[in-house]
Amino acid sequence: MKKWIRDNRSISVVLFGIVFIICTILLFPKSRIIDFLFYEEAPVKVDVIILLSGDSFRMQKAAELYKAGYADKVLLTNALASGSTTEYAESFGIPRDALLVENEATSTFENALYSKDILLLQGFDSAIVVTSNYHMRRSKLAYDRVFRDTNISFTYVPYQHDDITRGSWEENKTIFKREYRKLIGGYFLYREGFLNPLREKLEEDDMKEI
Repeated sequence: MKKWIRDNRSISVVLFGIVFIICTILLFPKSRIIDFLFYEEAPVKVDVIILLSGDSFRMQKAAELYKAGYADKVLLTNALASGSTTEYAESFGIPRDALLVENEATSTFENALYSKDILLLQGFDSAIVVTSNYHMRRSKLAYDRVFRDTNISFTYVPYQHDDITRGSWEENKTIFKREYRKLIGGYFLYREGFLNPLREKLEEDDMKEI
């Protein structure tokens, strides 16, 4: 009986997400839809810069912030992935002794989950999260949810892709639609231990796509 309830709840969440996405795409101006995804803040001095694995261009932004003195440490999430390795970070001028790594994350949620253990162990109070512009809203959601029981503060500073902009709906609508699908899922599922199978399904190819 409990399994039936869980299964039907999961189906309801997915159907609601699909309906919401369709309504959003049909009813809202495309510029507003994109603008919501592109969350960003001005950088401030913090304890650590967190690089979310995925697009290799993100390392450029992390290195820029490190060299500008915004933090003395850089945490590489999923540091075994191309574009997030220690060797790649060093090629951008970030010294090895400034790097922290985690090698387990397979999704945006797990980027935040495994970062939490490291930040708490290191005694850090603040961090800058670096990811792609279109991926930042979902990343913020994940970090807000995972770190909600801590006093660690976050600043969200994206890498700005030249070809993925607020005015590029037609060129990148596949990316934007996919982000909304996963963002809607995240609002329901970015809680540790909550509907894990469905969350994993929504993000099963997360690391290949972001």
